[in-house]
Amino acid sequence: MKKSLLLICTSLCILSFTIYNQIDFQKILQEKLEDYSNNHYPEKIYIQTDKPIYTLDEDIWFTGYLVNGITHQRTDKSRVLHVELINPKDSIVAQRTLYVNDISVAGDIKIDNNWEAGNYILRGYTNYMKNDKYGSFFKKEIPIYTIQKDSITQKDSILEIENEINSDATLNLKPIVSFYPEGGYLINNLPNRVAFKVKNDKYKNISLKGFLKNQNGEEITEIKTLEFGLGNFMINPKPNNTYYLSMLINGKEEKYPLPNALDKGYTLNVTNAGSSIIINAKSTLDNGLQNTYLVAHERGTLLFKNYQETNKKSSSLKIPTTSLADGVVNFTLFNNEGNPVAERSVFVDNSKNNLKATINTNQQTYNSRKKVTLNLDVTNTSGTKEPSTLSMSVRDLKAFPYNTRTPNIKTYLLLTSDLRGKIEDPGYFFEKENDPKRRYILDLVMMTHGWKRFTWQELLSNKDKKQKFEPENSISISGVVKKLKKPYTENKGPVRLTFLGKIFSQEPTKISDSLGRFTFGPYGFMDTIPVLIEARVHNFVSDDYKERNVVILVDQPEASPEINHNTHSINNSNDLKKEANFLKVTQYIEQIKFEYNQKVEKLKAVELTAKRKTEESRRRAEMNRKSGYGGVGLGGSKRVDVGDLKGISSLTAYQLASRLSGVYVSNGKLYLTRTQAPAKIFLDRMEVDSDFIKSINAFEISFVDVLVGADVNLLGTSGGGAIALFSLSGNERSKAIKREPGVINFNAVGFYTARKFYAPDHINGFEEMNNNDVRTTLHWEPIIKTTSDKSSEITFFTSDLKSDYIIEVEGISANGQPIHAIKTFNVE
Repeated sequence: MKKSLLLICTSLCILSFTIYNQIDFQKILQEKLEDYSNNHYPEKIYIQTDKPIYTLDEDIWFTGYLVNGITHQRTDKSRVLHVELINPKDSIVAQRTLYVNDISVAGDIKIDNNWEAGNYILRGYTNYMKNDKYGSFFKKEIPIYTIQKDSITQKDSILEIENEINSDATLNLKPIVSFYPEGGYLINNLPNRVAFKVKNDKYKNISLKGFLKNQNGEEITEIKTLEFGLGNFMINPKPNNTYYLSMLINGKEEKYPLPNALDKGYTLNVTNAGSSIIINAKSTLDNGLQNTYLVAHERGTLLFKNYQETNKKSSSLKIPTTSLADGVVNFTLFNNEGNPVAERSVFVDNSKNNLKATINTNQQTYNSRKKVTLNLDVTNTSGTKEPSTLSMSVRDLKAFPYNTRTPNIKTYLLLTSDLRGKIEDPGYFFEKENDPKRRYILDLVMMTHGWKRFTWQELLSNKDKKQKFEPENSISISGVVKKLKKPYTENKGPVRLTFLGKIFSQEPTKISDSLGRFTFGPYGFMDTIPVLIEARVHNFVSDDYKERNVVILVDQPEASPEINHNTHSINNSNDLKKEANFLKVTQYIEQIKFEYNQKVEKLKAVELTAKRKTEESRRRAEMNRKSGYGGVGLGGSKRVDVGDLKGISSLTAYQLASRLSGVYVSNGKLYLTRTQAPAKIFLDRMEVDSDFIKSINAFEISFVDVLVGADVNLLGTSGGGAIALFSLSGNERSKAIKREPGVINFNAVGFYTARKFYAPDHINGFEEMNNNDVRTTLHWEPIIKTTSDKSSEITFFTSDLKSDYIIEVEGISANGQPIHAIKTFNVE
């Protein structure tokens, strides 16, 4: 009796402990999800460009959208958007720092005629997004071509592309097949749905058939692939059995083993029935589903939770989708220990959420150089106009054939940005509303790609998540003040900043901290503004020159994030065909330009040569002016333009100087080979110790003069030799630095202001009347605002190219719904 009572008491204690833990766990999980969605939500960026392919010397016109990654509305975190263009050699060739006042911002990048052709990457990110290790940066491949006027060369290029399209060499390779059991694991004695994916680029477009077999070679079921190499089958695995997929490839049987099934575990089957989502959970454990916890969230927002108190072996639930936002919904089943044991994602496309962007043109067919007037508005399913922020491109369909399967803002925000891996032709799933086949294949995509925004282990960790990178909302000017004499310690003293632009403005004096640090801001100025910073040892009142014995070092912007290649390739057959068509049209345009503007082309060539010579002359004059004594070259002296050097970004100014020809290091000091004596060191004509320039980055240095003999006198000193460094920051934060004791002035660069897209006026314009109008982008409208009571009207002119044209509109409504729409018209 006592033993029985003791057993009962022990069981009650264990049960109470389990229930307490479950209640505590449910509370923690809900709090963590709420904290994530309210405070630590991710940010998303989408960038629309005016066209998908470019040639050298063209302009990339773009609009960047910055949103809360959960609601897809205006983010309350970042206001600063960084956009970079990265060349095929992983070098950043253009950078734009843009201020996003609302939800979008316009930008542009000029493609230099001297850049190499190839696949570039347009990358967008915020400072806050650097915290996300799962790769949330926006990336878009931008093919850039160089067009030859020689038609034979161009035909050869097109033939090479067409041959590549028709090549079937890769069909000789064995395809890779991966299996994805629904919920995560195969469980013995339970029906399991398994999705699979063929990962070879050629085989994924071919219908493949095979058989699921056991270890004895017995056929269980026939299988076949659908779109994108995806497929699925049902299996009820038995203990002590193994299974494999058998497929005939090039007349040979290829075997693909399935993952081994677990003896005990859980399955989670989720079906999107349109108006509702049906969830079936099963378990083969002795206590069944007892103390399990099922949670559903959409982009981190908690939608549904269910705690199972009984020990039943299966459970069926249904949740309506009528109130859900569109996008990826994730279901996770936790066991009684709080561990996720089964997980499944589904895609919700609620017809009630659909918005329609209506593009109405005043005609369907136009003649060349005629005015086009269009009206644009956005309405919901009730016909009510929805306020929205949009951008619009009008381009030549012959040069840029449109494929409805290509990515757009809707496919990116709702689908690809929240899933791991590459999603093939995401536009395919949005081509037709309520299409059963597409919905079925999209569900296979959900099974073969996992949620990427966070892991439960990270989310449920009790550790406070301290972000290394804070949201960026403005410009700040900061730096450090150091004493000019040994031991060059940091100086705590007064610092003041003055803006020297059109409006003179001086900031209140600040005291640098014990580490010599100071910060002014926040600011929101655009473009470039002259800045003067002054510092003193103790105060600005004294006239003692010793008060100026400090040097001011302005902080440089953080280096751009590491470049990785986790980006989508565009080199599939459809894209290659589009590129071939683009090359033909572009070559035709170049031929027109060549025939009608031969003299202009010759003048441009002469102008380009003269421009290069002028730039070289200007650079020499700039360095001569900066030095204060002109050029060098007498008696073995020489000048090194740091802009001509490579691989210096990680060096200090000291390391830069030590690597110059005729300079060597001995006992930590810089010596000149010619004099065999220690060199005097000057920074912007201030004599400093060699240790001092160890605190300065090499990229702050514009040029270096190595002076010997009589040339040393140019610095107002004497001796065996000198190394004179002159600062000129090569980054976007500051340019044209001038440094004196206690003073530094430079041009602070603010946010980039986009240029205005050139749109000729063929009615009132005169300068272009005798020029050929052969634009492939007819119009680019970076920011369009629609309201609840008025349509937006936009006008532009057709060109001389007789073709079909497409109007593509992308954007976001005020309530966070992405919008994408197209319309075509003809010019004859």
